[in-house]
Amino acid sequence: MRVLNSLTDLNTMRILRLVWQAKKISRVELASMLKMDKSTVTKIIADLSQNNLAREAEAGASGPQGGRKPVFLEINASYACAGGIEINPQRMYVCLEDFCGTILYEKMQEIAPDSYAQKGFLGFLKEGIELLQAAADRLRIKLAGIGLGIPGMVDSDGGRIIQSIPLLIEDGLDVAKDIQPLCKMPVFVENDARCCCYTEQMLSRGPKTQNMMYVLAEHRPLQPIKDSPKNLSVGLGLILNGKIYHGAYSTAGEFRSVFWNSPSKSQFSPACEIVKSLDDQTAVQTFRELAKNIAFLVNTLSLDVVYVGGIEKKYAEEIVKYIREQIVYLWPYGWNKTTVVSTASVSQRSVSYGAGAKVLDKLFSVPELDEGGRRRKSPSPSPYRYLLSLR
Repeated sequence: MRVLNSLTDLNTMRILRLVWQAKKISRVELASMLKMDKSTVTKIIADLSQNNLAREAEAGASGPQGGRKPVFLEINASYACAGGIEINPQRMYVCLEDFCGTILYEKMQEIAPDSYAQKGFLGFLKEGIELLQAAADRLRIKLAGIGLGIPGMVDSDGGRIIQSIPLLIEDGLDVAKDIQPLCKMPVFVENDARCCCYTEQMLSRGPKTQNMMYVLAEHRPLQPIKDSPKNLSVGLGLILNGKIYHGAYSTAGEFRSVFWNSPSKSQFSPACEIVKSLDDQTAVQTFRELAKNIAFLVNTLSLDVVYVGGIEKKYAEEIVKYIREQIVYLWPYGWNKTTVVSTASVSQRSVSYGAGAKVLDKLFSVPELDEGGRRRKSPSPSPYRYLLSLR
């Protein structure tokens, strides 16, 4: 295998990422959008095709003057796949998706308090990895990496769970280190609400949203212990200026209502402390309180889009309605706000799918170079070299 220098590596990944993001794109469009010489693009595409990472799709339509039809390029979806795992206090979801985001396999498993006490978090994670690897083997497709989405504070760059009160992880957990003996492929850890942002980005067919919020609202047990009451649990995922926002110490998106005060043990005010059912008046009051908090952030940050997911669609639609009302009510200026508020594209598997989408985002990432044009030091190979190693 030919060793790539930094500049070639960079240009290859710039092209590969754009082909992956655009779904279908011509060589002329690539050269124009990336401001590259056409001969450079042609040479790199030839290498990608030879290595089976990219291929020609159907030809496009001719221009108004006729002439040769443009030939579109696309990622080879079956080159390999990515796995996604969600573990929350109630369930574990796992899924496999190909390089274009099509789901190849999925499974949901209930988490009982007794089984969680016996297996622990790492036991369920190991089981999820084994399920994904077995499914990939049956489908005869290479598993390139696994993403893990959980509720709590996550240091995604370091592969660490800082703390997860819902999963009883108080003192942190170095997932990348602890799972290494069980898994020989890259494992990426992310907060569950941020995983949902990756889901919406993956499913988007148009220009990527620059400023977005994902409201992950779930009615589930607070912790995987006996007699743990069900309540409304909320986490926020943010995309600012086109990038997933982690914030200082990777704590962005942790939610507690501005109306909260002691002795409430939930994320909301004492009046909304326990939501036993989503059909009672307490739930409606909690939805309205949530909407006020979200509207404040939407107006303050000037967000373009808000998605509400995780919860059943009829309740998500109710929350969406309240958020729309509060955005207008709290906006101080005369002209109307144009923020789009809607239910999420995916409901139950949004976290696991987004965890897999994060893996794909990493696999198709562009290496960062230092000021001298050299690739910044990293303990892992460049994404392109790793992709080639999967052959």
